[in-house]
Amino acid sequence: MDKAIIISRLAKIKYLYKIGIEQSKQVNALAGFSLLAFHDSAEMFLLLILEEKGDPRPKNKRSEKISFMGFWDLFEDLTLKESMDKLKERRKNIKHKGLFPSASDIEESRITITQFFRENTLKQFGEDFDSISLANLIEFSNIKEYVQKAETFLNENNTYECLCNTRLGFEELLSTYESDKMEWYNSIFNVGEKIGTGFEKIVPRKEINKARWFEQVTKTTNAMRDVLKISALGIDYKKYSLFNFLTPDIIVACSIDGKKIFRLESADSFENKISLKVEDCRFCIDFVIDSALKLQEFQFSIKDYLK
Repeated sequence: MDKAIIISRLAKIKYLYKIGIEQSKQVNALAGFSLLAFHDSAEMFLLLILEEKGDPRPKNKRSEKISFMGFWDLFEDLTLKESMDKLKERRKNIKHKGLFPSASDIEESRITITQFFRENTLKQFGEDFDSISLANLIEFSNIKEYVQKAETFLNENNTYECLCNTRLGFEELLSTYESDKMEWYNSIFNVGEKIGTGFEKIVPRKEINKARWFEQVTKTTNAMRDVLKISALGIDYKKYSLFNFLTPDIIVACSIDGKKIFRLESADSFENKISLKVEDCRFCIDFVIDSALKLQEFQFSIKDYLK
């Protein structure tokens, strides 16, 4: 199998694994469902091994379905057999008996599946599981490039450049997605029209309170438009709010030909007000990836409908 295909498949497996990790950190009533994602991602991984290495069973047996634990009998170099058997049983209890695992069982399963992928991705495919980029799942080539740059800067501990690329990547993502959904330079996802500062011409400067009221209404209305737009696109607004807070401020302008121009807050200004950890940068990278995957789920062009 071509290496690029293997990496792409591993990225999909890692994405499902990541969904399970996020679920496992929710309240107990929901965290148990993470075991379903863990088991499914492991099963996809085992099937990929089968495709890559071939079925070692006799020809007359190859049509028979392989049980989850049966893969350890076929491929003896697979590790963590006993631990993965426990995960399988916990998943079985949820799905078939309605018995949910305890918090400690969920924690143990999270550790098991992480160790399973780290050990066996290296053993079976010669790849470092932690280094497999989910950017491989992004179909927008320009956004993928921004994410890959952000990951490179993160590995170099350059948090400012990392976050600059995530911010630029997200702005470009919205711009790219909306580029073929514009009607007379206005995105069909826009909620009404942006309110300008025209009130300044009709409200006398001496009427400070009235001017301030118009300014507050204008800012609030425009902010609401942004909230509605992000939410309408299916992007998690809570995560967007944190992403917006953690990344450098950006000014978006348009050139004469209508192309967007981005200007970012300087490193000195940004680093003087924000204290970041590596996991914050990882959150921002993952947010851009998740947003891109969400938008590419449903692509269309209004040009296909215009006469």
